[in-house]
Amino acid sequence: MRRPISEAIAPGLSSLVFIAIPLGILIATGSIDLVGWLSLAFGTLGLFASVALVMGWTFGPQPRARRSKRGRQRSKPVHHKGPLPELSAHKQAQVRRVVRVMAQAGVFAPTPPDPALLYAGAAEMDWSIQPDVVLLALPEAEYYHPGFDPAPHRANLALHDIQVETPAERIETMIRDLERLSAGALVIADLQVAQEIIDPAARTVRTSATMTINGAPLTFAEDHPFKYFPPGLHPAIAAHMPPDRRFAWLWVDQGAFVTALAPGAVEAMNAALKLTPNSRSCWDWIVKPAAAA
Repeated sequence: MRRPISEAIAPGLSSLVFIAIPLGILIATGSIDLVGWLSLAFGTLGLFASVALVMGWTFGPQPRARRSKRGRQRSKPVHHKGPLPELSAHKQAQVRRVVRVMAQAGVFAPTPPDPALLYAGAAEMDWSIQPDVVLLALPEAEYYHPGFDPAPHRANLALHDIQVETPAERIETMIRDLERLSAGALVIADLQVAQEIIDPAARTVRTSATMTINGAPLTFAEDHPFKYFPPGLHPAIAAHMPPDRRFAWLWVDQGAFVTALAPGAVEAMNAALKLTPNSRSCWDWIVKPAAAA
C-alpha cells in the first residue's frame, strides 16, 4: 500500500543532506575520504527507502493477507503409487478373523470394514496380526485405496493419542469422545477443564475438570506430563457407566483405542483371538482403581 508523501519528506531530506555534502566535496576537490563515502552510501540508501515508503514497495515475506491464493489452497491427498504391499494368504485370513471377532463384539459401528481394504496397511506394518494392526490399518486404508472413508466403521471408536501435547482443549475433546461413545448412557454437562504448570522443567501439569454426569457432580484433578493425557481421567468417567455398557481400551504405540461394549465382550474377544496380558495387544476394561473407589 502506498504511503502519504508527507511521511517520507523528513527522512528524504535528511538523506539528500547526507548525499549533497560529500558529493559537493567530491566535485570541488576530486576526492573524498572514507567518511564521505560512507555518508554518500548512507544517504543513497535512505533516499531509496523513502521512495519505497511512498510507492508501497515491500521486501521479504509478505503478510499472510497479501500472499498468493495458490499458497492457501489445500494440497491434494497423497496416495500410494505402484503395486500394493502384499500380505500372505495366511495373514489375510487372520485379518478377516480379527475383523469378524471385533465386529461381533461391537467395536465397529455402524458397519465393519472390508478386511481386504486393510491388507496393504497390515503388510506395510509387517507385524503379527492382532487387533492393533487392524485398528491402525483402518485409517491408513484411504492411502492405499483412494476414496475409502473409515468414518462408517469408527462411530464406536476413538484414538486418544499419547504422542501429542494435551492442553485443556484436548482433554475436553477426550471427555466428549467418552460421552459420544456411551451412546446416550452418559450426559455430561457444566464441563470445565483447566490446567496449571506444576514443573516447567519436566513439563508436568495439573489437569482439573469439573462436570456433572447424569446430574451427579464429578471433580477430577491429576498431575501428568503435558505430552500424555491424565491416566485417571478415563476410569473416573467410566465409573458412571451403567451395568449394561462399559468402556474398554486397547493400547498401541500411539495411545489407546477406546470403545464402549456390552459386558463380557472384552473377555470374548481376548479368548477368541488368544490374547493375554502378555500379548502385544490385549483388550481391557476401563475400570476405576480399587484404591480410588
